[in-house]
Amino acid sequence: MVNRLCRLHAQRTENGIDLMTLQRLQKVGLVVINLNPKAFGAPKVNVEHMDRFSDEFGTEEVSDNDDKNELSNNAPIKNLKSQNTSKPSDFQSLFGGNNNDRFVIGIKFTRRSIKLYSDFYSSDIIVASPMGIVTKIGQAEYDKEKDVDYLSSIEVLIIDHADVISMQNWSYLNSVVEELNHIPSKQHGTDVMRIRQWYLDGHARLYRQTILLSSYLNPDMNSLFNRHCLNYQGKVKLITEYKGVLPKVLLQVRQIYQRFDSISLTDADDDRLDYFAKKVFPKIKDFVQGGTMIFISSYFEFVRIRNFLKSQNSSFCLLGEYTKQSDISRARVWFFEGMRKIMLYTERAHFYHRYKIRGIKNLIMYSLPERKEFYPEIINMLEGSEEMSCTVLFSRLDQLRLERIVGTKHAKRMTSSDKSIFVFC
Repeated sequence: MVNRLCRLHAQRTENGIDLMTLQRLQKVGLVVINLNPKAFGAPKVNVEHMDRFSDEFGTEEVSDNDDKNELSNNAPIKNLKSQNTSKPSDFQSLFGGNNNDRFVIGIKFTRRSIKLYSDFYSSDIIVASPMGIVTKIGQAEYDKEKDVDYLSSIEVLIIDHADVISMQNWSYLNSVVEELNHIPSKQHGTDVMRIRQWYLDGHARLYRQTILLSSYLNPDMNSLFNRHCLNYQGKVKLITEYKGVLPKVLLQVRQIYQRFDSISLTDADDDRLDYFAKKVFPKIKDFVQGGTMIFISSYFEFVRIRNFLKSQNSSFCLLGEYTKQSDISRARVWFFEGMRKIMLYTERAHFYHRYKIRGIKNLIMYSLPERKEFYPEIINMLEGSEEMSCTVLFSRLDQLRLERIVGTKHAKRMTSSDKSIFVFC
């Protein structure tokens, strides 16, 4: 089970698989296959159902009209193709082409062919998104004729782009992993005499190899690693020492980090909101010029801040991952023209759209972003403001996020120091 399909390395072959087809395959995941026919010891390799695959996962033109002319009476935009370059390269790589996140595909290998869309019970590899598998699990719960017993014999689990999955619904991935390596509900024509005893004893999960790939580590990944990676021969975690991304901030912005006290994870959200309400909000509520953007990592934090601002009768607008496009356009115009003093902006909204917000004079990072590259991107939006300032809230529990942004050495000092305020310029 992986979130994306395959990276294929090959030359044009006799069966008509060209570079364009390979790029389409590459857009949807991670199985490394060499399609050079010599590698199979045969003159030709046949890939079945390639036309269907191309129809379902072929590349499509992606318009990028989020940032152009939206503040000029929503004028129509031309040359959408050339506008794709306005987005960062990682955005184009991740979202270019078909980005369908609900798929399940079986792949079967024979001596001279690769069969796509093979039956799951006879497949050698199942390539799927968490949402795709969860959909199959849901169907099996309501239809007794369906089941997901093919998940019982998974020997190698590769969770690719776990950082991207964390920007979706991580609970889907947990549900999938919890469903692996159970005793099947039906026999499915299996010769019971050939089944190994440790499978019958329910120990299959202890023999499964799990590979978790991500550009960063967060508590959800740590939890999955500790609870579901249980191979009897042990496990390994690679830890990175970060240098930070502060040098990528191109503007002379005074970045003030304010640490609040929080001891337990259960109280962390309450402590953060309490600190914001008492220490930060009084300084911005009477800010006549407006232009204050509050960057929020979690949607749950977004809801809490929204409700708090409503209770204070504040002038604010919203830009979250569930905000309608028409409301987003209106909010950006209101904020730029000063009709709304405060804007709430979530990390997931930035992840999926990479908006460039205009009119920011004062930036407050209510919570640090998971993806370190977002930090300089957001701060660099202050360009053009006369009095630029940035306030960042963090606690000792934000160690993982903090070290990706300020660097491992600085993060250790900031979380252990008796001081609670730190300044970077």
